[in-house]
Amino acid sequence: MKVILTKDVDTLGEIGDVKDVAEGYALNYLFNKKLAIRATTGAMRDLEARQSQIQKQLEKKRADDQAKADKVAAISPVTITANAHPDTGKLYGTITTKELSGIISQKTGLEVERKQINVSDAINAVGEYSVYVKFSSKISTEFTVVVKPEADAEPQELFEEPEAATEDAAAE
Repeated sequence: MKVILTKDVDTLGEIGDVKDVAEGYALNYLFNKKLAIRATTGAMRDLEARQSQIQKQLEKKRADDQAKADKVAAISPVTITANAHPDTGKLYGTITTKELSGIISQKTGLEVERKQINVSDAINAVGEYSVYVKFSSKISTEFTVVVKPEADAEPQELFEEPEAATEDAAAE
């Protein structure tokens, strides 16, 4: 089934593209989410009439996305201090894409959704990590996150020492 995309679809194409897709995909996903319309002769004529307007819109969006990507790439490297075990360097938590989104927003003023951020490895230890931010199907950028342990971080004790517990009981 031939469809005309009315919005950008990551895995399929950009606005104004004419694509041949499976009927089920078109009916159950693209049409329901208003991402595409059926490519009828009337819709094709309308597309040809609006082609220059669509191209201008695409060029403006690409320029905006490229400016955002350059702004995000300029913040590299980002240093994060986190509570980590002093011997192993493992963090007591994981740095999530939501936290990275907040850091990007704080440093650049751009609103980046956590869905746009891709981390190759889980950030759960001290070290250096590559983070990818995807702004559109063709424009993405990469920046480096350096995780350092907090200076005053001490190992967290999960259980009390048995000797200390017996001394406290004897004192009472």
